[in-house]
Amino acid sequence: MKNIKQYTTVFALSLALASCNDFLDLKPQGSENSDNYFELQSNAVYAVNGVYDMLQLDEGAGPDGQWMAHHHDFFLGDLISDDSEKGSNDGDMVSLLQLISGKATASDGQAESFWIHGYWGVSRANWVIEGLQAAKWNPTLRDRLYGEALFLRAYFNWYLVRTFGPIPLFTSSVMPSDFGKVGRSSVNAVYTQIAADLNEAIDLLPERSQYDVAEMGRATKGAARGLLARVYMYQIGTDPDNTSVSWQNVYDVTNDIIASGEYRLLKNYAELLETENKNSEEAVFEIQFGIGSTDEAPGSIGTNYYQFQGNRKDDSGWGFNNPTKSLYEAFEAGDPRLSCTVYGENFNNGILYGEKKKFDRKEQGSDWMNRKAALPEKPALAKAADRNIKVIRYADVLLMNAEAAYYINKPAEARTRVNQVRQRARNSSFCMGYAENKKDYSAYPEDASSILPDLSQSLSGDALLEAIWQERRVELAMESLRFFDLVRTGRFIQTMEQEKEVQRAAGGKYDEFYGASVNEFFKGIGNTLSSKCLNGPNGNKVYVLPIPLTEVQSWGLEQNPGYN
Repeated sequence: MKNIKQYTTVFALSLALASCNDFLDLKPQGSENSDNYFELQSNAVYAVNGVYDMLQLDEGAGPDGQWMAHHHDFFLGDLISDDSEKGSNDGDMVSLLQLISGKATASDGQAESFWIHGYWGVSRANWVIEGLQAAKWNPTLRDRLYGEALFLRAYFNWYLVRTFGPIPLFTSSVMPSDFGKVGRSSVNAVYTQIAADLNEAIDLLPERSQYDVAEMGRATKGAARGLLARVYMYQIGTDPDNTSVSWQNVYDVTNDIIASGEYRLLKNYAELLETENKNSEEAVFEIQFGIGSTDEAPGSIGTNYYQFQGNRKDDSGWGFNNPTKSLYEAFEAGDPRLSCTVYGENFNNGILYGEKKKFDRKEQGSDWMNRKAALPEKPALAKAADRNIKVIRYADVLLMNAEAAYYINKPAEARTRVNQVRQRARNSSFCMGYAENKKDYSAYPEDASSILPDLSQSLSGDALLEAIWQERRVELAMESLRFFDLVRTGRFIQTMEQEKEVQRAAGGKYDEFYGASVNEFFKGIGNTLSSKCLNGPNGNKVYVLPIPLTEVQSWGLEQNPGYN
């Protein structure tokens, strides 16, 4: 049995699926088979919940019991960028250094975990989509569930195509006769399918306000539109065969979200990522987590995303994903968002949630740790935190809209959207517990009127575009988006070369700031990364991971460049 076949065959869903939200706290009863499973309305709900369940699985046993190693989104979105260092100590998870530097191999288990996870998600979604097509019960609920399954299939196909480039594309369950006969579809074909799924989902899904509170966290029209906008942006910068998607499309779909009135910026930026603000008014789509009875995947309904990035010195985590000096210096003086993005011994006296902490620089990759992944208390089950992961939030929608407005020659609208984001930041507090012995939001900049001024009404051209990109960097810092922004805008190779090699060389900005062994690891990174890139439009270099060796051998798939 080979991987694609294993991860795209029909699976048994008569199991107890759970999550922090009521909509995943249902327990199936009785026994059914694949032929009659969708005859019951309740079973269809369980089946869709089973696709959501895949969003939670950041490690654990795959469909055949094969273990999937950690594969957090920040492995790509943050670590392979100028925003983050691997973290921990140099010898811990060298596989991440290989991903960052372009030295991963086709037999690397790290890439395989992304592959397995993506195709298992596609598999579940395909089975649900097929089953719902023949369902005869409540058409309103059936259509909504169908829309959710389409959204989730699009999500997992997006997850795969952005990671591997051309992929085998499946819109139905894989049959034994398909084995070894399906090749890789072009990125254009995959994007076309993703867009078709999301546009149909938009027609079928309700708005956020139309869901009951117990159903919060399910896909909505806004979530489908937000994902579609993000996909369009990446396609514009990475698909060499694109002739149909333009910045007008991004502008239109983000305008639809804004016009819906369903979302708004949370008043205080500092409250955004705290656990108590799950599914806030700014949340367009979040991965849901809860408190369960185990921290071992796949039974866990919590996540080890936060422990992975916590402080080793106080036993709250493993020390990965540390903000760089480059990111630290990207924030304007006085910007409260910096306090929500970094913490550490050399920042604000090492205070975290009102307590002065101890740190071990040998167990970090920089002087800072990721404040957005910090927890006020260590969970009872260390690898099972119940804080949601933000995937799309309204500030991102505004900034996507701003960038689209710039490209379609609406500079005034672009400035307005960026200024909305800056105004919220300007009036926000510092992070919760910024002041020692206080665990609240009582610390504010001394003079908010003097920080983060609005973009000048005369700002235009390249300077305006740079300002939009800059605002994306600081507003969305450490939220697993930086890598993709660098790639789609054609800045990836040059940025990585400057950040990881030039600035670390003798006399460089980071001379002796990072470990010598890691500096040695990144020598020649520009050429190495370029050799592992696909060619995008306008000369853009699109870095992709290797197709797992087992898939290349078993399915006869063409390997990505540089990995042979």
